[in-house]
Amino acid sequence: MLKVKALIDITKPKQTLLLMITFVVSFLVASGTFDRFIIAAVSMYLAISGTTAINMWLDRDIDSMMPRTRNRPLPAGILSPVECAVYGFALFLIGLAISVTISVELAIVIFLGLFFDIVIYTILLKRKSPYSIVLGGFAGAMPALGGWVVVQGFTLPGFIIGAIVLLWIPSHIWYISMHYEEDYRIAGIPMYPLVVGMEKASWMIVVATAAMLLLAASLYLLLPLNVFYLVVSVTAVSFFLFKAIKFAMAPDRVGARKMYKLASMTLGMVYLSLLLGVFL
Repeated sequence: MLKVKALIDITKPKQTLLLMITFVVSFLVASGTFDRFIIAAVSMYLAISGTTAINMWLDRDIDSMMPRTRNRPLPAGILSPVECAVYGFALFLIGLAISVTISVELAIVIFLGLFFDIVIYTILLKRKSPYSIVLGGFAGAMPALGGWVVVQGFTLPGFIIGAIVLLWIPSHIWYISMHYEEDYRIAGIPMYPLVVGMEKASWMIVVATAAMLLLAASLYLLLPLNVFYLVVSVTAVSFFLFKAIKFAMAPDRVGARKMYKLASMTLGMVYLSLLLGVFL
């Protein structure tokens, strides 16, 4: 049972659930049908889970150094590196194979998710560049884009729905790296806030959030969404923008963790508002 739990844990269930929510909402907003949803959702879930496990395999040395991650299945010795790698690649390849039966567009999106997360972010940039998540963040946008392309193909609203996640990622990653600053220093990971300082990184989050607000509002003009979407999404992102500006004026590690949690709530509200905009 301990190994079964470990196999679940290396897919980061909470993170995977959040990404799957963006996929599901995007699919529903695109007016997808139930028969295509099940297969597409299974393929995306397996691909995300597999990519995450591969990431855990590649980062096992880093995880063993950082106090907050040293109890993960690989550094704790519950799973071997080979088990994790085989499991991760198997999940991803099964998910990719299933996606081809749905559409070539979905398969492309799933492949790009792996490429940006594993090759661009984890292998090429994470240990070398403070700008790693700027490009690596595209991986986090792929599930949202995937939900859209299953139904509508590659069209502008799908790219915007995905870009909202992309612009949210700096707040998600950089705030938590501010809070666990010492962990990243121990592991030698040059996260942007550690290199340029918390204040400058906080203002970059403000810029990204402002752009996120504009994109969220633009969807109201591009899609047949009701006013509930506009009110809820703009209010949620505007409040987060206000709090981000306030934080940037006097950043601190304790407040960074609170902002990290608020960032997740904000993205959740934006995607909830999309559902309200379609079904109310």
